[in-house]
Amino acid sequence: MKIGVVGTFIRDRILPWQRPELRSIGGLFFTVSYLANLVDNEVEVYPVCNLGDDLYDEVAATLLDYGNVRLDGMTRLERENTQVCLHYTAPQERDEITTEPMPPLDSSQLSILEDADAVIVNLISGVDVDLAALRKFRERSPALLYLDFHSRALAINADGKRYYNRPDDWRDWVDLADVLQLNEMEARTLAGVGADAPIDTLHDFGKEILLTMRPSVCHITLGEEGSYTFFLHKGRFQAEHFAAAQPGRVVDIIGCGDAFEAAYMARILRGASVADATIFAHKVAAANCTFLGSSGISEVRQRITAPARNQEETHG
Repeated sequence: MKIGVVGTFIRDRILPWQRPELRSIGGLFFTVSYLANLVDNEVEVYPVCNLGDDLYDEVAATLLDYGNVRLDGMTRLERENTQVCLHYTAPQERDEITTEPMPPLDSSQLSILEDADAVIVNLISGVDVDLAALRKFRERSPALLYLDFHSRALAINADGKRYYNRPDDWRDWVDLADVLQLNEMEARTLAGVGADAPIDTLHDFGKEILLTMRPSVCHITLGEEGSYTFFLHKGRFQAEHFAAAQPGRVVDIIGCGDAFEAAYMARILRGASVADATIFAHKVAAANCTFLGSSGISEVRQRITAPARNQEETHG
């Protein structure tokens, strides 16, 4: 089995809430590393990205420690890689300041994934891949496509600070995905409702996504409040609120969305139901909160002990 992961590796400078500064590899690194640790050894993970030559060797050396990660889709560019400063203003609130994004991937770079069984597109910078290139890939490949909308719902001001903004082409992106992931503010941004609007508006938005666009599953993650998951089961719309798993002491929330999507994909590809894959995704996301940066990813199997159940969805 072959899984592609499309996006951008980032040099992160993290200023945690009331903790010392940390520098690490971020962005796509979380999704790739979690997949490499959660899938069976015979499953090959292919990151596809543009990487600056100041970060390429470090990323390559780290990923080669995983015997199931293939580096053929990583393109080295003679320029500095994108860097992001994550400045926490509260335990779960932060400002993000970013440098110039890497150029978007084109059709020729995506072609390595045309025989993949599944592809996660994580829009780390928001311009990680050209829309026309992804549309052409969608026409050529039957792969299950998981889209984490992420920074596509953010714009960048002159100082490099990100702020929420609904892009005019958001429907075009969503209509390419089989599974869509949004956090609460991303969903509110695309739905055109403010932070004070009732949470029921997200239910209406999830239903709209499933009944009028391509996705058959839509996750709206809610942090410590869990997630709304909307899905089609035997052609019928289903909706469920999943409680967040309890992590214990929260150390760092960076990468929780990436952990969620990797865990969900790992379980779905093994035949789990939407409900069971989502429950497992919450367990992995909770485990991600218990260590700084990516330092504990290699121990995730030991932290997550409950097996997934293979059964038909009975929730809704």
